[in-house]
Amino acid sequence: MRMLLEAWKFAVSKTGGNMDKTDEVDKMEEQQGGQRNTPKQQARTELAGEAQNTDDFPSPCTPTSPTQYQHFIPRFILRRFQVGPVRSKIERQREFRRTGVDPEYVYGVPNVYQDIRNTHNINELEEKLADLERHAASIIMDLHKALPQGTFTLKRRSLELLRKFLFIMHYRNVSYSGTYFQADHPENAGGRQWIEAFMKAKGIQSAVETWLHFLRYYLDTSHSDIMRDAAELVEKYGEEGLQKMMTDSHIPPDLEHFPAYTYHGHANSYFFSIWEAAEGEEFIITHNAFGLWEGLGGGCPGLHRIFVVSPRIALVLRHVITRPEMKEYIKPGAFVSSLLNVNPAPPTPIYASGKHGTHINHVNFQSAMSLARYRSSQEGGNDSFVFKITKLSRPQTLEFNSVVLVNVRKTGSLTFLSRGSMLRTARAFRSLPANFLKSELLVPLIAQLTNTMETEVAALRPTITVTSDCPGPGLLYVLLMQICTGSRQFETAYDRAHLVFRIMEKAKPTLFADEISREVEKAFKVCKDSEDEMPVGEGVSFASLLPSISNESSSQLFQFMIPCMSGLGAVMSGSEAFWKSSKMKSPYSPAVWHALSCTNPQAPEILSRLFKKGTRADRFVVDFTRFTYERASPSDFSSGFHMAYALRGVCGMTGPSTNPISQSYYQLTASIIQCLGRTMLGSLPEPYSSQPRERPKARLHYKMPEEHSKLLFSNMKMILRKSLPGYEPSPGGDTLGHTLQKWIDEMAIVGCLSWLGKHRRNYLDFILDGFPQGMDFKLFEDEEATGST
Repeated sequence: MRMLLEAWKFAVSKTGGNMDKTDEVDKMEEQQGGQRNTPKQQARTELAGEAQNTDDFPSPCTPTSPTQYQHFIPRFILRRFQVGPVRSKIERQREFRRTGVDPEYVYGVPNVYQDIRNTHNINELEEKLADLERHAASIIMDLHKALPQGTFTLKRRSLELLRKFLFIMHYRNVSYSGTYFQADHPENAGGRQWIEAFMKAKGIQSAVETWLHFLRYYLDTSHSDIMRDAAELVEKYGEEGLQKMMTDSHIPPDLEHFPAYTYHGHANSYFFSIWEAAEGEEFIITHNAFGLWEGLGGGCPGLHRIFVVSPRIALVLRHVITRPEMKEYIKPGAFVSSLLNVNPAPPTPIYASGKHGTHINHVNFQSAMSLARYRSSQEGGNDSFVFKITKLSRPQTLEFNSVVLVNVRKTGSLTFLSRGSMLRTARAFRSLPANFLKSELLVPLIAQLTNTMETEVAALRPTITVTSDCPGPGLLYVLLMQICTGSRQFETAYDRAHLVFRIMEKAKPTLFADEISREVEKAFKVCKDSEDEMPVGEGVSFASLLPSISNESSSQLFQFMIPCMSGLGAVMSGSEAFWKSSKMKSPYSPAVWHALSCTNPQAPEILSRLFKKGTRADRFVVDFTRFTYERASPSDFSSGFHMAYALRGVCGMTGPSTNPISQSYYQLTASIIQCLGRTMLGSLPEPYSSQPRERPKARLHYKMPEEHSKLLFSNMKMILRKSLPGYEPSPGGDTLGHTLQKWIDEMAIVGCLSWLGKHRRNYLDFILDGFPQGMDFKLFEDEEATGST
């Protein structure tokens, strides 16, 4: 059942388990506001004041209506998105009659919490919810006052109340009421027996009544008592036993308080954090932004739980497996999330006994009941927790809002405070390639926001045809708006990016262009630092990009670029223009071109399609290799290694190229790096396996004697013959073609050694220690000449 699936999700994520069926995950996403919507039609857009509504909820009740409009996002939160002073109920009703939109009458449904079984007070649950909201509102008001200090301190009971508030806000969502305990719902098959037995025992007639029954339980029972109920289950059945109940789809019918275990998972599996929007930016809310889950941990959904409580503050529950002390136990790539670049610190506890830290001597941390007793005690109630408020950067805030927007449905709602911030958020969201179809829903909003902002109306002239010959930031903005509103179409994403980049080059500096340039330079620095020397001509354009390429080539290019740049360790803003601009600028940086071309065996072919055949680098490579073959003297180089190093500098590091010599070098180098870099990580004996792998400043010593060069090439070719499938070194020959094959092999070995020296140094030391002692062998500069470098 849905309650069962939620408890299961908390349990398996804590133990690193996984769900077997992807369709189960997809259904859970849809039910819990986590499914990523891909709207295909534009929703009707209405703008009133600063609230944007695109939902189909019933109209609010009139003052004379006997029904009651009941919210699933509290009004004290919605009022923080109101422009100007707080309005009275009469003023809000007058505004609604005038515009048809009032954010306080968007996130709710008439009579959803009415309990017809309670003949004395049908709205009792709504009153209890209002009481909980009143206490939570007071805490959140204090939190806003504490923003300038950067920290916020809560007593345990206040923190527990806030946690309870967040859980109930998630549980009370109207979309759950009819199916959460529906006995014949397909997803409730495993809990059907328990649901039916419980309903019979309580005289409950419907799934909605069961949902209301447990809403009453959560409201009437303190956080401490709910946790004690859950602790009793854990003590009796154990965590594994409860998980087995869920996986075997059998819950004993007499387990009255089993839903307490769901609450227990919500409280124990996540640590509480406070996120503040960047200066000048704001958070937004949608119909499902209160309890929205995000991210995967070990394949299990729910790495984060998001609760936006105002334009300035979001309360985020982050899974405990992301705590700093867990880092050494987590495998790389175990987390998938758009919010991992935000690093909130877990709260610092201050215990009533005066002890700081996480250890209390008299509490048995292995016992759920012992913990529950301490936390519910008077001494535990006096504990405090200090939260460091996490201030987001502008890109982080936009990324956070993108997580919210990607879950907006055609029949959902969107509320924001200021037009300017919302417009930036919408543009940033639409600029991401992955969101392009999903963001169609925002196109009317972008157009309407732009038209209502007086300072920007004049800048948008859709009739202008913008070309790369049009300079100026105004025309750059016109083009961007034409792209966002769909009035300017391009054959491919590459074609669109090419025009944007060319106009950015000619325009005066803008914030948009500066932000992209900063992020591009960060990525380029990573690429340049990965090279053993800076190529000649760095900063000079060696080739002009084609203004247009095929749609297939465009798709392959960006599918390659995004993981490639991330793999190089670059920190990205996520902007589509960034990805395009990073490729646009690479002709000016041979070092970047070399680093990108050697990351993947398919990269050379993909990247070569961006230029006409016969670039400046192509001509240089052909001329230099022929000259070296025909006229070079052995005395020009200290050894074969020295020659291979020089050839690599020309064939691989003089900028964009399409010639077969450079292409073969890039492909072989990438294949060797992938092979040795991947297969040798866990196969080294001690002491090499425990030695540092990274030495980023390593630089090859290329002027080695011929004896050392022959031994090095011979050993490396032997290793590659055994490790790289299909590899057979070329013996060379009397013709230019045969000689080039041998040169390509040795250039690739030089490139591989350079990479190993920086990123797999312990493996390279293992190889070099096998060389005969006493050779005075030296492979890297600024290191002693020994048998093991």
